[in-house]
Amino acid sequence: MQADSSIEHTYFEICCTLAIGTEELWSWFCFEKGALGVETLSESQIALTLRIFFEHKPLGGAQKLVEDFRSVSASESIIKIREEGLRPVLNWQANWREHFRSVKVGGTLIILPSWDTGFELDGRHPVWIDPGQSFGTGHHISTVLALEILEKYILNANYKPEIMLDIGIGSGILAIAACRLGIQKVRGVDIETGAVSEVERNSRLNGFYGRIKAMIGTPSFLKKSAPLVISNMLMHELLAVRHDLVRLTSSGGTLICSGLLMKQLDELSSTFTQLGFECCSTLVRGNWGAVQFKRI
Repeated sequence: MQADSSIEHTYFEICCTLAIGTEELWSWFCFEKGALGVETLSESQIALTLRIFFEHKPLGGAQKLVEDFRSVSASESIIKIREEGLRPVLNWQANWREHFRSVKVGGTLIILPSWDTGFELDGRHPVWIDPGQSFGTGHHISTVLALEILEKYILNANYKPEIMLDIGIGSGILAIAACRLGIQKVRGVDIETGAVSEVERNSRLNGFYGRIKAMIGTPSFLKKSAPLVISNMLMHELLAVRHDLVRLTSSGGTLICSGLLMKQLDELSSTFTQLGFECCSTLVRGNWGAVQFKRI
C-alpha cells in the first residue's frame, strides 16, 4: 500500500532572542543537535532573533536545549525562547531535502545526503550522510574545517596511520571521511545516546560497517592510544578532556581539534603546548578555526 501523499508532515521550530556575539556558538550547538537550518529574523545593535528548524522536537524541548548549551559552553548569555512548536510542511519531501545539498570539501571530498545518488562525483570521495534525529549533517563550518585539515594531513603524511580515534564522533562523518582517505579503522566515543546507532547507520551507508565502531561514553572509556586523534567539540569540552586527549595521542602522533572560535585558538594552542604538543598548522575561516598538533 502506498503512503498517502496528502498526509501532513511537520517540523519543529524554535524562535529565540539572544545577545550579539552568542549566535555563532549557539548555532553550532544546534547544528550538532540535529538542526536543519538557522534563519535570522531580526537584528539590532545588541541582540538578534533566530528561527531554528529541526525535523523532530529536541529531547526536553527548547528550554532543555538552552540548559545543555549553557552547561557545555560555560556561557552565561541569556537565550530567551519566544516560541516553539510543530509546524506543518507542505510538499514534505521537497522541503525536507531542500535543506541538504551536496557540498564539496577540500580537494578530494564531497558530503552528500543519502538520496543524492545522481550527483556527479568529479573524482571526489563521497561521504554519504543520512540525516538523523540527534546529529547534524556536517555542513557547519567547524566540521568542514575538521575535514579539510584531516584530509591535508592524511594525504601529505609520510606514514598513513592505520587507526584513528574520534572524540565526539556524532554522526560519524569525520570517521567516514578518514576511511575514504585510507585509514583502516576508527574508534570513537560520544556522550549522546543516539551516537552509536547513527554511526552504525552511516557506516553501513558508506560500506564501512565493522571498520568504524562507536560507544557511548567519555574519552576515558578508550584505553589504547593511536597515532591520529580528532575532536570537533566546543572549547569548554576540549579543555575538559584535554588530559585524555594527551593520553590517547601516541608519542609523535597527531591531534586535530576543531569547533573553536578564532579568538580561542591561542588559548587552546598554549594549553596543549604546555602539555607536550607543538602546533603544526591552523586553519581559519570566518570566525571559526581548527588546529593540528603533534605530540613531542
